[in-house]
Amino acid sequence: MRLPGLGPSNRYFVAQRDRQWPHVLTALLLVSALAVLALGLVGWPRLKSTSIHYELIQLRAQVSELEERERVLRLALERERSPERLAARAAELGLVAAAPVGLPAPGVGEAAP
Repeated sequence: MRLPGLGPSNRYFVAQRDRQWPHVLTALLLVSALAVLALGLVGWPRLKSTSIHYELIQLRAQVSELEERERVLRLALERERSPERLAARAAELGLVAAAPVGLPAPGVGEAAP
C-alpha cells in the first residue's frame, strides 16, 4: 500500500549517498588535525617554559636555603676555631702548653711558664 505524498515523487528515483560527504568529512578532519597541530606547536613550548620556570624558582629557593646553611656552618666553624674555645677544650682534655723550642718540657705536675 502506497500512501500519496510519502517517498519520492519520481518513480525512477534511486536513493544514493551524497558523494560530497566524504570530502566534507576529510576536509573537517584535516582542519581539525591542523588546529590541534598548531595548538601543540604553540602550547607545548609554553608549557615546557612554564615548567622550567617553576623548576628555576624551586632551585633558587634551594640555593638561598643552602647559602644560609653554609653561612651558619661557617659561623659555627669560626666559633669552634676561636682561641678561647680552643683553650677551653684543651683544658677540658687536660692538655698543657708545649715548651718553647730548645727548653725541656715541664714535668707531669708542673705548668708551663
